[in-house]
Amino acid sequence: MHSMTSSIGCRPLGSRLAQSMLMTVLAFLLLPGSTMAQANSGALDLLYPIGARATALGTAFVAEQGSEAVWWNPAGLARMTAPEMAIDHFQNFIVKGDGVSFVLPAAPVGVFALSARLFNYGDIAGSDNAGNDTGSIANRSIVLGGSFAAAMGRALEAGVAFHVYRGQSGGTTFSTSAVDAGLQYRPAATLPLRLGLEIRNLGLSVQVHDQAQADALPTRIHFGASYDPVFKQLPAELTVRGTAEVVTSAQFAQPELRVGGQLGYAAGTSKLIVRAGYIRQPPNGSQLTGPSLGLGLVSGRVQLDLARIFESFSSALGVPPTYISIRVGL
Repeated sequence: MHSMTSSIGCRPLGSRLAQSMLMTVLAFLLLPGSTMAQANSGALDLLYPIGARATALGTAFVAEQGSEAVWWNPAGLARMTAPEMAIDHFQNFIVKGDGVSFVLPAAPVGVFALSARLFNYGDIAGSDNAGNDTGSIANRSIVLGGSFAAAMGRALEAGVAFHVYRGQSGGTTFSTSAVDAGLQYRPAATLPLRLGLEIRNLGLSVQVHDQAQADALPTRIHFGASYDPVFKQLPAELTVRGTAEVVTSAQFAQPELRVGGQLGYAAGTSKLIVRAGYIRQPPNGSQLTGPSLGLGLVSGRVQLDLARIFESFSSALGVPPTYISIRVGL
């Protein structure tokens, strides 16, 4: 009979890495709430949704899989088997956002990903103390990230992402870094249910001028599920999925609910997907409360997704947030 040490030593490298990542994720999730204070949070645009598929599902995406998980829960990358490149764009009344990501599976180790996104809030005219024009001043933020995910047996995936954040506002530049860590778990092989758990934006405070002005990152805890019910009354070409997620601050305060659903129709290597979702935030949330709708089209190795959020702020000003994503298998 083998000892426990020798048994662990014979496990595949991917499983050992996933086990280490699992311990890392649990360590992050058990950090005292005092280290993750959210008063006067900085870098709030880290909470902006990216990706048309996730947005159409009401951003209930913590238990979803695929390359778009690079923005939501890195654990969702773990089962990918082919490289993929993606471009994501969105626009609302305040900001234009663009993201690019590249996912590279490296079996049996795991899955690696690189990502970058730019949020542009437009330029403003600059002037000196005498009122002379000094040119335009950029208002934007940039995030560069790297992710790693691995499967741990049949049922469990773990993922970690590291981001470097750099912002420019009113002529001032500031930066910080953050970590996302997540898990996904399928309770039973015969049950089409997947659970997701993640902590996002855990890191150093955003310091603009000095420590007294440093603001904590908007750390959030996500817990949700994805379910693929089977209806015998439907033809085999039709698939149904439902998603739901609860998001809270690190102190488990100000919970918000996200729900989504989709109906897909497959014909050969092509697929048409209709999605809908809803975000319900507390009264002092970021004004993203409202329904979302989306459409997806898959043809071979190319996928095009469109989404729109009908929230209260940008929509009332005539610019409902619109999302476009293109993903290409390599």
